[in-house]
Amino acid sequence: MHTLILGGGFGGLATAHTLRSLLPPEHSITLVSKSAQFVVGAAKTWVMTGKHNTGAITSDLKSILPPNVSLHHADVRTVEAAKGEIDTSVGMLRADFLVIALGADVNMAAIPGLVESASSFYTLGDALRLREELNSFREGELVILVPRTPFKCPPAPYEAAMVLDSMFRERGVRDRIQISLYTTEPGPMPAAGPEMGAFIRNLLTERKVAFHPGTVTKSVDPRQKTVQFESGEKIRFDLLIAVPPHESPRPIRESGLVNQSGWIPVEPRTLEVNLPGSSIPVYAIGDVTSLPLPGRYRPDAPLVLPKAGVFAASQGAVVARRIAAQIAGKTPEDAFDGRGFCYIETGGGLAVKGEGLFFESPHPVMRKQAPDEAQFRDKQQWVKQWLGGRID
Repeated sequence: MHTLILGGGFGGLATAHTLRSLLPPEHSITLVSKSAQFVVGAAKTWVMTGKHNTGAITSDLKSILPPNVSLHHADVRTVEAAKGEIDTSVGMLRADFLVIALGADVNMAAIPGLVESASSFYTLGDALRLREELNSFREGELVILVPRTPFKCPPAPYEAAMVLDSMFRERGVRDRIQISLYTTEPGPMPAAGPEMGAFIRNLLTERKVAFHPGTVTKSVDPRQKTVQFESGEKIRFDLLIAVPPHESPRPIRESGLVNQSGWIPVEPRTLEVNLPGSSIPVYAIGDVTSLPLPGRYRPDAPLVLPKAGVFAASQGAVVARRIAAQIAGKTPEDAFDGRGFCYIETGGGLAVKGEGLFFESPHPVMRKQAPDEAQFRDKQQWVKQWLGGRID
């Protein structure tokens, strides 16, 4: 028997660790990753601001996989999920159980002019390049732009605005720089609810960050250094930092697994992919999925689970336990409970840990407390834990 895991991020790692701990060595487990590194994306602002180099947020993937898990550094070319056949750059791989954890790709080209105009911190390379730009930025209009949803790590643009405010204050140039945040979202982190949104708005206001929700980006002019919105409004910038539009990886889009959302729909509790006639069990976890939430804040505004590594990790552990039960001839009972958390750095070595219950009704619930150093240290410890392969 063979379990094939596509993706070496939070979800793929959690699946591999949990499954290996539950099954005998004769059950083969293979993980496919196009990258040799595991990256804690929630810490890329550390690289962006120059607080840390890339080594502080990356680990060699092989070193943090459990023993007796095979690793292939390969690109996934095609996915025939129902047949359990995956064509990769190292050849055809076959599965008795398939777990798709390929995450989300970023595509700046989805917005006309964005590639030529904007910087980003959503990849390590982008974060390093942006660090160089920030080192020489001393005055002007800095715009943080969220042109499309969904995107990974919903706190990221708000966190970026606050840590940049802190960085510029440390450098003594904040009074010469206007920071503005424009987002297509109706408010900060909408799935976390209006109370959390108001909390973040207040943090931005305290730091004199201008916030403009509900602005849908049409195009960007690199020569004029302007952003054009669907409303007809046009703004200018001296430095533009964008959250890139996200999309499911091309092999997934071409596999027939996605729905109108562009992501893989799954059963919320079991993470199963409904494939009539499939010869094997197929699961999808993490950012590559679209997972509707039962509750709503407004009747006309359905919600989906945010894209975040903590959810992928929790889902991976659930899927692993369900697979282990099936192999043992038992009825799987484990279910994803919609619980998760996120850290929001607010600058100056402070952070907030938001803890959410996303399957609650009539709407999700997120709890938080005031920013402090202890919560920032908690984030640092969480990053170290994952980079050290200590995956619970």
